[in-house]
Amino acid sequence: MTADASYRLLFSSPHMVRSLFDGIIKESWLDILDWNKMQPLPTDYISHQLRSRQGDRVWRVPRRDGADLCLLLMLEHQSRPERYMALRVPGYCCLLYESLLQHKALSRRQRLPAILPIVLYSGTRPWKASLDTAGLVDPVPPGLAPYMLQMRYLLIDEGALVRSGKLPANNLAALLFQLEHNRGIEHVQDLMQTIWNATQGPQFAELRRAFAAWARYVLLPRALPDVELGDNLGNLLEIKDMLADHSRSWIHQWKREGKKEGKMEGRVEGAAAILTRQLSQKFGPLPHLATRKLAAASVAQLEAWSLNLLDADTLDEVFKD
Repeated sequence: MTADASYRLLFSSPHMVRSLFDGIIKESWLDILDWNKMQPLPTDYISHQLRSRQGDRVWRVPRRDGADLCLLLMLEHQSRPERYMALRVPGYCCLLYESLLQHKALSRRQRLPAILPIVLYSGTRPWKASLDTAGLVDPVPPGLAPYMLQMRYLLIDEGALVRSGKLPANNLAALLFQLEHNRGIEHVQDLMQTIWNATQGPQFAELRRAFAAWARYVLLPRALPDVELGDNLGNLLEIKDMLADHSRSWIHQWKREGKKEGKMEGRVEGAAAILTRQLSQKFGPLPHLATRKLAAASVAQLEAWSLNLLDADTLDEVFKD
């Protein structure tokens, strides 16, 4: 099982999806949703050009006013933000609508259901990419604005939530986030025991297996890359016991990864700061769009823009591909 597959398996559970909205997302419109009747929808989309794309997770949640809301969960496991996520989101939404129409899931009189796109980000670096398409498109005069693509997604930045210290206690999604961004082996063992205690009962059997699969294929390879993992790790308590036998290896790897991530993040931020000063000196105060591009850029992008700066007469020439 791949890391992506084990993560999708977790959010194939209605208990996990519901926990995202139980003290983590706080919006007034949540009261109109009937969570007891939520249903999964297929995530194999066939676009109008017959190109197959695999989505992440989609859930249909009936509204108490008689309509539906589709929750489109886009699961991002990469270590850095996706700059063009705001552009990917409307593409997935359109594919979902096409799929519903193709499978005749709506009557002729029905309108398309509302879609809430949710990006669930598990990386360690803060998410600085634009949350809407407007942040990716050049500014236009007010008269043109209504014709521009307009779409926004709801970001759940796991690391930021963990660092805030405001996650609800014993919430299944919050426990997963803390495992992703744990403070070491003892913290992981405590979290596994808490998850085990919170998922007792036959209604949680699939979710317990999903948590074990995620720990087996995501958490352990990341923390213990040099340890041979057997196939007999069937549940969280067995994994917890195994960790005690390899505590020294875990601590060594945890410290090594922390230093590596810190160096990389420092390198990117330092390069962005230098280029910002150079651009400001040549072109004056930078517009908001330029500062957002710099904040979300990779080292390679920053190096390319630094070279462009040598011959550029305008900011657009600096940021050209």
